Amino acid sequence: MIIYGIHPVTEALKSLDGKVELVWLVPGKSNPRLQRIIKLAKNRNISLDFKSAAQMTQEFGNVSHQEVAAKLSSFQYSNVETIMKTNPRLLLLVDRIEDPQNLGALLRSAEGAGIGGVFISQRRSCAITPAVLKASAGAAMHLKISREVNAVRTLRSLKQRGFWALGLDMQGETSVNEIDPNCSWVVVVGGEHQGLRKLLREQCDFLVSLPMRGRVSSLNLSVAAGVVFYQLLLRCFPLKEMDTK
Repeated sequence: MIIYGIHPVTEALKSLDGKVELVWLVPGKSNPRLQRIIKLAKNRNISLDFKSAAQMTQEFGNVSHQEVAAKLSSFQYSNVETIMKTNPRLLLLVDRIEDPQNLGALLRSAEGAGIGGVFISQRRSCAITPAVLKASAGAAMHLKISREVNAVRTLRSLKQRGFWALGLDMQGETSVNEIDPNCSWVVVVGGEHQGLRKLLREQCDFLVSLPMRGRVSSLNLSVAAGVVFYQLLLRCFPLKEMDTK
């Protein structure tokens, strides 16, 4: 897998699971962020290959590579058992998000909020691609992400492990302020086109929506999910617990 852009390459080099094999850069740049990438690569004994800006564009196409790219052996997916070993209290289940930009933005919000694990359905869902990594500003490299064959079955399994399911739905009538702050939660987010599927909606213990005071009827799913993540953090976790994650 080839990733590109300053943030994704930096975060891949910082991540222990990044599996970076090679970094390409445009030489002679004094940009401190590029200099940091060089330092990180050298500290991990990762080879550097210098190319001109024209060669970078020819090699990687007309993408916003920001004069740096890296080769990963592969993106390292996790599984349910690996995620559960960390004793998470807040998880994310993603179903049928097809746009890499939307998924990347959602993962960036999830990592920022300290989500303990992410489950992405395989069917009609975007995988973790270079475009997703770039849209997440590299945040996806720090998340434990599992690809699941059956999202409904995965949600049932998480509920059997003691998690309560909180679905984002435009018709939801529950406020985050009404939920039990002592529970563990899995936030369920549906796709761009149809939102939560009926079978997933039926598995959710609560459905929440955000009150819209303006003229637009809804928010981008990553924005809406980010708001709910932080509402949950403020509701369910003491500030000192958040600070030690």
